[in-house]
Amino acid sequence: MTKVRITLSWEEEVLRKAKELGINLSDITEQFMKAYTSAAKPDKSLNEGYQQLFDSILPLMKDFDFNLKIAEAVDDVVTTDKNGMGYEIEIPLSIFLEADGSFYIDEYDKYITINDIDPREFIEPKNILSNLVDTLAKTKEIIKEKKNEILMAKRIIEAMSKTLVKKHSKVRFMKRKED
Repeated sequence: MTKVRITLSWEEEVLRKAKELGINLSDITEQFMKAYTSAAKPDKSLNEGYQQLFDSILPLMKDFDFNLKIAEAVDDVVTTDKNGMGYEIEIPLSIFLEADGSFYIDEYDKYITINDIDPREFIEPKNILSNLVDTLAKTKEIIKEKKNEILMAKRIIEAMSKTLVKKHSKVRFMKRKED
C-alpha cells in the first residue's frame, strides 16, 4: 500500500517528550487510524477499534510497567442520609488500561472488560496519546532514578564489604600472631 505524506499538529510539549523518548508519533497515529477506520466498518465496534489502539501500545506499557488512563465515567449512586432521605450522588470514575491488557476502575478497585466501557466514556485518542507520552516520560525518569539508587546502594555495599574484609583479615592476622 502506498503511503501519503500528511501534516499533523501536536502540542510542543508532547512532541518534545516523544522525541526525547524515541517515540514515533507518526507510527502511533497511523496505528490508531487503522484501528479507528476499521472500527467504523459495520462489523466492528468502536470498542474494538480502541482495543486495536491499546494492543499497539501494550508492548511499551509492558516494557515500562505502567498503567494508562483511557476513559472517564460517572456512576450515579443512590444513597440515604441519617434521616432516611434518599438522594443521588455522582461519583467520577477513572478507567485505566493495565500493562497486562486488562481494564481497571480505580475508585472501585475492580477489573472490567473493554465491552463494559461505554464508547462515549473513552478519552479522545489524541489525549490518550498525550497521556502515553507524559506517562512514559515520568516512568523513564523514575527508572533512571531507581537505577541510580541501585548503583549507589551497590557502591555502599561494596565499600562496606571491603572494610569488613580488611577488618576481618586484620583480626585473623592478630589472632595468629598471638597464638
